[in-house]
Amino acid sequence: MTKTDDGLGLDLLLLVGVQALWGLNWIFSKLALTEIPPLTLIVLRCVPVFVLFLPWMRWHRGKMVHIGLVALTAGALNFGLGFLALTMAHDIAPLALTGNLAIPFATILSAIFLGDRIGIWRGGALVVAFLGVMFLSFDPRIFSYLDAMLVNMAAAFAWATGTIFMRHMKGINPIDMQGWIALGTFVPVGIAAAVFEPDAVHAVRNASFEAWASLAYIIIGASIIGHVTFNWLLQRHPIPQIAPFMLLAPVIASVAGVLFLGDSWSWRLVAGGALILSGVLVIALREGRRRVAA
Repeated sequence: MTKTDDGLGLDLLLLVGVQALWGLNWIFSKLALTEIPPLTLIVLRCVPVFVLFLPWMRWHRGKMVHIGLVALTAGALNFGLGFLALTMAHDIAPLALTGNLAIPFATILSAIFLGDRIGIWRGGALVVAFLGVMFLSFDPRIFSYLDAMLVNMAAAFAWATGTIFMRHMKGINPIDMQGWIALGTFVPVGIAAAVFEPDAVHAVRNASFEAWASLAYIIIGASIIGHVTFNWLLQRHPIPQIAPFMLLAPVIASVAGVLFLGDSWSWRLVAGGALILSGVLVIALREGRRRVAA
């Protein structure tokens, strides 16, 4: 997995651990959203991240417009639409699985705006991934909250759009970038929360210990520990070796939703999820090999 065999076991454990943190993040986000409005929850998540990463943030002359666009798309729109989708749907699995469409969306956008070649393998994988969405849509239970799945797909598209702008962000420390994304997220989302969530202060004041503990997990576990560890692993390992493990998070989220939140399973969910994940895996591996070759 690594360039050398040193630390192989530890790095593998860390990589799986990060995916577990991100998978369980769906559960804790769902729990927090039962008491705290979605836009307000985003603000409460981003402010501590910004404060913590502030010492590493730098002003990047000539790149701040692109950084702002990354924060708007991969930050504010992605989080806003994603948390809204969680409040609209009962089950987590369809949202966790369709959230992986961010990778196919990014492939399509890179071909349109950056001239990247899709090719037969990635083209076929795109078809397979979107066929998986069709399978999910045919499930009667999922069809009842199809609007939530579409909103979550819009969140994935927003993240994919952010990756196009990130292509201009070479040489920026990942922690520095995460700080700017946090800042560029909580400012516009905070304004929106003040307008559309007038009862947010009352909700926050009356939130239970469970809601605050869930928020603490979102901030510390998923946002800080998860992203910092993953960025560190990216510096040690080629993308094709990491890509397969990135599909563990939606699987963990789906299983955890059934075990802890009483979510339902069906053969259409399993088949659709398998198609989505297999398509995303092929795209991620092909993209990773292309970057390594470059």
